[in-house]
Order: sequence, then structure tokens, then C-alpha cells
Amino acid sequence: MKPVVLERLIKLILRLKDIGAPESGENACNILEKRDLTLPSGGRYHLFLPVSQIGVTVIAAHGVTVYANNDVRILQFARALTSCGVVCVLPDLHHIANGCFHTNDLDLIGELINAYRQSPTNRLGLIGFSYSGSYVLTAAANKELADKVTSVTAFGACYSMAESFAVSETFKAVPETDLEWDKYIHFSVMGVHRFGREMGVPADIAAECETLLRDYCSNYSIEYKRQFYLSRLAIYEPLEYFRVKVRQDDLDGLSPKGKLSGIRCRVSLIHGSNDHMIPASESQRIFAELRESGLADRSRLLLTDLLGHVHPGQIRPFELLRFMKSLRLLIE
Repeated sequence: MKPVVLERLIKLILRLKDIGAPESGENACNILEKRDLTLPSGGRYHLFLPVSQIGVTVIAAHGVTVYANNDVRILQFARALTSCGVVCVLPDLHHIANGCFHTNDLDLIGELINAYRQSPTNRLGLIGFSYSGSYVLTAAANKELADKVTSVTAFGACYSMAESFAVSETFKAVPETDLEWDKYIHFSVMGVHRFGREMGVPADIAAECETLLRDYCSNYSIEYKRQFYLSRLAIYEPLEYFRVKVRQDDLDGLSPKGKLSGIRCRVSLIHGSNDHMIPASESQRIFAELRESGLADRSRLLLTDLLGHVHPGQIRPFELLRFMKSLRLLIE
């Protein structure tokens, strides 16, 4: 590894470890942020420009968060990359932000790829978190986009969204562990966010669900979430309603399953070993198809205890080195 790449990786890791914490504004003078830019289609995005660019642009797609590309974690991730000289583009994926899986979000990613495509002086990478990890893999496999992308880095991606939403383990009748409860309640609250009126959920309870959902991953204990669900939501069975409705979305069109042979760039798959929202086996299935397609030499899979689904895990030096290597595509 070149010394300059190692230096950037160390700087990136130091910034990433503080994601979710209050920002000091230390690097603000080195970053130009342009908010709510508009594409010809009407799609919106944020643009983060470093003062000194290294010739790399990344499009970073957020996951299921009602804050969309204004979620503090994706903003801090963009600033961390930009502090290393990377131009960062944050699309506003309106549908997935609201728990809806629609190909319009994939179209927006494609439009941004065309707008910021790689050139002799600029590399273009894609980053996706959670279900958006599936989106960026699917976009990179598109024959009209494949040659315009240099790399894909997917955190906790899903191989087949249709299968993920269908399997019994994803929606157990009665959760057993805290992690299962956390996932169960998250999808229940998302169901109320999307279909509360159809379910007949009263306005005051729906408003409480909105408050919980906005900071679901940071401000509430699992015991609070469980009591909230049991006392307010259980009688409406929102999870079952959400599961049935989501199957009407375009899950196959957004999933990389069966499409990965179209990828022409390097791929780095990073997945938390104990991810309770999207199991690590999903990235293993993605990696298996990449190998079957003859892309093993351009693909990397890291299953790590450093990550859960959102929260960081226990830091181990050896794991940290492997994690750094998996992030190389972002800044090299």
C-alpha cells in the first residue's frame, strides 16, 4: 500500500469512528457543501467538495432513514470522505427514506452516475448502506452504466430483497432476543409510517411512532422500544401489514441477484457478522455470485465484528486492519 493511501485511510478511520457524535467543525474550512442541487429529472442531491481533490468522486446512497440524505450519519460520512480529498455526492432517495422500495431511487443513482461518470482524470465509486447497498450493486451491473463506475463498496447489502422479506426468520411471530425485537419493532414502526392511516392507527399514536422512528437507532433503549410496541402498536399488527404491502414493491428490480455478471469494476462487500437487520449471509451470497461470474479477483468480502447494522461493534486491531483494506476503494 502506498504511503499516501495509508495516510488517507488512517485519516478516514479516525473521522469515521466519531460518526454520530457532535461535530467540532474542525474540517469545515476545507469542505464546500452545496445542498439540494437539482438534476434534469427533478431528483435532488447534496454535493461535498474538498479544497484539494484527489481525483475520486463517490456517490453514497443512504438506507432506510426518514431523514434521507440529511441523516446526520450520512452527512458525517460524506464529510469524512471529503476531508481526505474525495468529492462526495449524496442523493435524496425519497422512496427508501419512507420505507418504500421503488425503482425511481435506482434511476436517480443512474442519473448521477451519468453526471459524474469516471474520466481519465476522475474515478467514480459507489457506496451503499443496507438496502441501498443492493441498489448500487444493481446500478453497477447495468450494461449502460457498468463502464462508468470504478468501484462499489456495499455495507450490509441484501442479495434478494424479495427473499429477505419472505423468509420466516425476518418476521418471527414472537421475537426472542433483544436484537430480534429491535428489528421487529423497527419494521413495525416503519409500517405505521408508511401505512398507518390504512391500518387505522390513531393520529396521536402515529405521531409518537414518527418521533421514535426519527432517532430509532440512537436515542432509545430496546426496553423502551419493546414497551412502546406492546402498549401502543401490538393490537394493530403493523408488521404483518407492512410485510404483505412491501411484497407489492419492485423488490426484484432493486436486487442484485442474477445480475452481478454485468459488473465491470472492483467490489468491496463489508457486513457486520452479527447484523440482525440484514444477515451476513446476504453478502456471502452476493460474493458467491461474483465468484461464479469470474469476478473473484476484483471482489472482496469482509465479515467483521466492527459493525452491527448501524452501531459500531468491538474494536480489535486485526479487524481494524482488514477493515482499512476494504475501504481502500473509496480513496485510492
